[in-house]
Amino acid sequence: MYTSSLVLLLTLAQAASPRASPQDKVKVKAQELLTEGSHRYEDGDYAGALDKFSAAYAAYPSPKLMFNIGQANRELSRPVEALEAFEKVLASELDTPEDTAADARRFIAQLQKNLGRIRIACTVSGAKVSVDGKDVGTTPLPKPIWVTRGRHQVTASQADGVGAIGNVEVNVGEVTSLTLRPQAMTLALVPAPLASARNADGSQGWWLGRKWTWIAAGTTLLLTTGAAASGLAMQSKFDSLNSSCGSASPNRSGCVDSDIASVRTRRDLANVLWGLAAAGVVTTGVLFYVEGSPMTVTPTVGVATGFIATIAY
Repeated sequence: MYTSSLVLLLTLAQAASPRASPQDKVKVKAQELLTEGSHRYEDGDYAGALDKFSAAYAAYPSPKLMFNIGQANRELSRPVEALEAFEKVLASELDTPEDTAADARRFIAQLQKNLGRIRIACTVSGAKVSVDGKDVGTTPLPKPIWVTRGRHQVTASQADGVGAIGNVEVNVGEVTSLTLRPQAMTLALVPAPLASARNADGSQGWWLGRKWTWIAAGTTLLLTTGAAASGLAMQSKFDSLNSSCGSASPNRSGCVDSDIASVRTRRDLANVLWGLAAAGVVTTGVLFYVEGSPMTVTPTVGVATGFIATIAY
């Protein structure tokens, strides 16, 4: 890599002049990026070098710069990306120095020894194919896709249809075949069925079509029952303490804090449940109004009062 970079640096340096053309300025910018990338590569910052090489290639496409991209990917243990870069070096329409091309062929042979391939077939043409989230082309794919050893997810997608997903296990040195079958998307709108039970005149009964109303009503009933039970338990405990150690006790010895806390806990629970039950009554009334067939409903909301005790000893 270092020799190829040095040759390119010299070539770009010759293009710089006081009256440089826009194309020359692009070359100078690419040279600056390449210089910084080369320094980072020599310092072991391969990720930083890759960023600079890629930016330089975007400004001034050159097989020598692509060769550097391949080298950085190889150092980063990204064999597939490195292989793709070296293949682009050989496929470049620009003149590639013979020594650079020879190095690229040598690295390609080394990388392929540790990779496998997936031969991807698809039942439709024009589907976009990706491997592990990376786009690899549009069907039909001209050749198998190089991948690392292990399990890979392959997807095919269409703009107007549902895609297909497949998983495949790949071994080193092997070609594994996979066929994807994307299915066209079809939507069917089916009207909701009407309840079968009706009144004698053919109209739907008021109790039908209100599933959430009855769920809310059942929940409200449970909350009301729980609130009443908690209130009664609290009152029972309060009366017991009041007679044994409270104001109604003959000796007025006073109750322990744990007993008082027990009463307060039951009181708070009862009040919370009564509040939730009241909210459930409102919710049930609203749902009864909005669910089912249109009708005029005047919900009546009752007032729930819980047991609220003030304890003083």
